[in-house]
Amino acid sequence: MQSERILAHFLFPVLILGVLISCNGKKHENSQGLNEVSKKTMFSLMDEETTEISFINQIENKEDFNIFTYRNFYNGGGVSIGDINNDGLSDIYMTSNFGKNKLYLNKGNLKFEDISEAANVGGNRAWSTGVAMVDLNSDGLLDIYVCNAGNIKGDNQKNELFINNGDLTFTEKASAYNLDEDGSTTHAAFFDYDKDGDLDAYILNNSFIPVTSLNYSNKRELRAKDWEVPEVLKGGGDKLLRNDGGTFVDVSEDAGIYGSLIGFGLGVTVGDVNNDLYPDIYISNDFYERDYLYINQRNGKFIEDIKNWTSHTSLASMGADMQDINNDGKPDIFVTDMLPENDERLKNTTSFEGYDIHKRKIGLDFHNQYMQNSLQLNVGNGKFSEIAFYGGVARTDWSWGALVFDMDND
Repeated sequence: MQSERILAHFLFPVLILGVLISCNGKKHENSQGLNEVSKKTMFSLMDEETTEISFINQIENKEDFNIFTYRNFYNGGGVSIGDINNDGLSDIYMTSNFGKNKLYLNKGNLKFEDISEAANVGGNRAWSTGVAMVDLNSDGLLDIYVCNAGNIKGDNQKNELFINNGDLTFTEKASAYNLDEDGSTTHAAFFDYDKDGDLDAYILNNSFIPVTSLNYSNKRELRAKDWEVPEVLKGGGDKLLRNDGGTFVDVSEDAGIYGSLIGFGLGVTVGDVNNDLYPDIYISNDFYERDYLYINQRNGKFIEDIKNWTSHTSLASMGADMQDINNDGKPDIFVTDMLPENDERLKNTTSFEGYDIHKRKIGLDFHNQYMQNSLQLNVGNGKFSEIAFYGGVARTDWSWGALVFDMDND
């Protein structure tokens, strides 16, 4: 009791001082005005009345379609930004899970016009996810590739490709390019992996097999079509498609790309990690499957080499980005996970794997994975050093996307 009285005696004037400082600060803020405060911020939030962008990805639980019937029910949609009409202004495409996708044309001065219906880019599939703007036919105009997922009855999940007609209209031609993939596609990346002058495609499909049914089964080498599952569950698996004169050909097996149903891919990132001028691929996988780092062998093939390049990775890997954070000429990799910042939330929501499970996963070739964001610093010689805690970016709670950029132009 004596110690509590001493503590209270000490804290009381401190609390009074804190209140006085707070009141004084509030008075100062009011005297200066809120505009003065807002001018000191790096970013300004633009409202709908200013930008004329009105978009909500509304999610509604239904009896036959919800988080219990579809694991990625709350994963969200995607956004792509690009200049579709070559006027020097960036336009915005947003995907919707239940509703129509939207294309907003930049009119200048941060004013946008919804041209989705007139441009014919709303899409005819449910549950759109990732989206990429890319000039697939080399006509100098950006086309739009939309990934589709979900398991909604009556929807075939086929991805859509909107070819730019050059007059603010688009024509859907995914099947003509053999890009109408019907797996549970999370995202897609377009890059010239074989250096033949045209863009190839990596299709990232998230497994639709219930995680609990797999029991940490390592069937990474078995392609999705060869699994012993009902016919309705076959298909899926990541795919690498080579561009052969405008038609995309599946070369996944020959190229060494895993197409297994234990691939829970949520992010695909492309960059040259070993500075041989050929693009390599980083795949961030959710749940127990390890991330993939595909090193380009410069002969049309890749070798997956994550264990040799990293000492450990994130566990439930989600978004990823590849940029050179220290300007040493070598790209580094940032991957998001779910480790909470707040200590109370950490104790209330986080469960870590026991030693036996960890040892079992190591024995099954799943590598060292820990619940944290990972920042892989490229130190050269085929090695990364993981520095997320050192860099202060290891804990950002449940984080989906990752983007590394120079926000203050320094």
